[in-house]
Amino acid sequence: MKTRHWPFAPLIVLFLAAATFLAPNVGREASETRAAADYSRALKRAQYLLNASIPTDAEFSADAGKETDYEAAVRRFIDNPRFYDAVMRYHERLLGVGLPAEYLEELQRPDIDGKELKLARLRCTRGQGAASRFTCAWEGGDAGRNRTGQCPKAMQEPVTPFWKPEAIVWVCPSVARACGSNLSKCFVEYSDENEAKNTELGTSEAFDSRYTIVKSLSRQAAGLATAVVVDNWPYTKILEPGLTAVDGALAHFYGQKHHFDIDKLNVPADLIRQLEDVNVDDTRFNLVYTGNHYEHAGILTTFGWMRRYEKNRTRANQLYERLLCRRFTADLPRVFPQDPGNLRTREGCKGCHATLDPLADFYAVWGEGGALYQGNAAAKKTTFAGKSGSTLADLSSIITNDEAFATCTVQNAWEWMMGRKFYKEEEKLRDGLTAYFVKTRYSFRELIYALATHPAFTSAARADAVVTDPLDPPPLGKVPETTQKTCKPAVDFDTDIGPRATRYCAGCHDGTDGRQSLETEVDWRRLGKTALGLLASGSMPPGQSGPPTAGEVFELKEDVRCWVEQQDL
Repeated sequence: MKTRHWPFAPLIVLFLAAATFLAPNVGREASETRAAADYSRALKRAQYLLNASIPTDAEFSADAGKETDYEAAVRRFIDNPRFYDAVMRYHERLLGVGLPAEYLEELQRPDIDGKELKLARLRCTRGQGAASRFTCAWEGGDAGRNRTGQCPKAMQEPVTPFWKPEAIVWVCPSVARACGSNLSKCFVEYSDENEAKNTELGTSEAFDSRYTIVKSLSRQAAGLATAVVVDNWPYTKILEPGLTAVDGALAHFYGQKHHFDIDKLNVPADLIRQLEDVNVDDTRFNLVYTGNHYEHAGILTTFGWMRRYEKNRTRANQLYERLLCRRFTADLPRVFPQDPGNLRTREGCKGCHATLDPLADFYAVWGEGGALYQGNAAAKKTTFAGKSGSTLADLSSIITNDEAFATCTVQNAWEWMMGRKFYKEEEKLRDGLTAYFVKTRYSFRELIYALATHPAFTSAARADAVVTDPLDPPPLGKVPETTQKTCKPAVDFDTDIGPRATRYCAGCHDGTDGRQSLETEVDWRRLGKTALGLLASGSMPPGQSGPPTAGEVFELKEDVRCWVEQQDL
């Protein structure tokens, strides 16, 4: 069971109808690509990138004949379960993976938290010969059990380890009873250390829960971003304070205080309570919301990000490069002094550090390296992109409300799909895609659809992948242009919403045929946020041609937005 604990709406907001916003035409006038489309070639590339598969002859025949067939195929690729894996690989490259070796040592050291008796340990190995089987047995003397861990082969029982539910391992009855049918109640080690390390890379079938946990922790940021995309939430949610993501391995890990003192991880208490609803054998990441915590900022405070980039300056530098597509460059002096003093003001250093150091100050409440477990230092008043704040929640708001974030997301997605950067002459195309991304409420799925159906992607004559004149980084400090009107001081439901809601919504949403009712104010109080998302994306009412920008439906959407905000729904 996949669990969603979100305050934003009782149902997942769907934006797929935004396809009718004519995504393939985004920036088409600005594109220099005028060659004829080659849908056979585009289909093969799109299916490989988005679903890691190659079209069959039948699929080529059905989907590559004309534009509408190809576009329908791209929709299916984005809706396919394999899209999750493609987006996960994309985010692993974008956000980085891996953890320092010291963390694995912390997991194994019995003195890391003063607990000598941790989880009962199993030692697993594969026998010799083609018909050999994986077996796991008690590690001799572990946790005072003093078991040899051996029993006759005929008595062994098959179980499936929770982190590899497709695999089978054989254990004695005593192990099955104590560790469970998925071994989640014990700590599993593989006898060959080198083989165990390969489990983190996915190159081995060996069972080792240490490396499985490390792998999940290191992919947590990518998993959070991927879950946001697959569920089609606005991409700005990847920086949502209080939002994180867990798979089955992490749900198990956070719930087992025997590994080491979980409290030192500074994990919100509400997260631990919610993990009971996550299946321990779930290999995909699930979004979990634990309330607005000022010290949290989505991917920027996942364990993997914080331990992979262990210094606050490094964390700031990485988000500057990966989320805003900008780099710090320094013109260092020929002889660097042993004590450079204040880097924010020193010549040769201040060009970067006048921005980098205040940006790093947003992380002041967190410890660095292993001291991350303590954290909770005093916040600092600081600035970035001309805006002030003191917490990572403040930084999240600054970044997501800056057009550079949307533009950088477009650039990163473009490079994934096109295999190259934007050319300088494609600036208008980049601007058009950015505007489309913002108007579809930061739907990454719609952005991918727009890219995969754009002439630059479908053209038979693609440009050289080597870009010698790339576009400049997106400028900081510009607020995205969105279509909104100023709210009245008090929006009245009966006057401003009710009549138009009856005209445009209640005819379909009357509580029949599986549709939620939107006939009364009580209904709108319960489902107002969901309805707002459907109105904004063009999914409602029927016949709407893309997200509304003017007219009666636009006015209804804006009045609902203002009413929801004023009613604090």
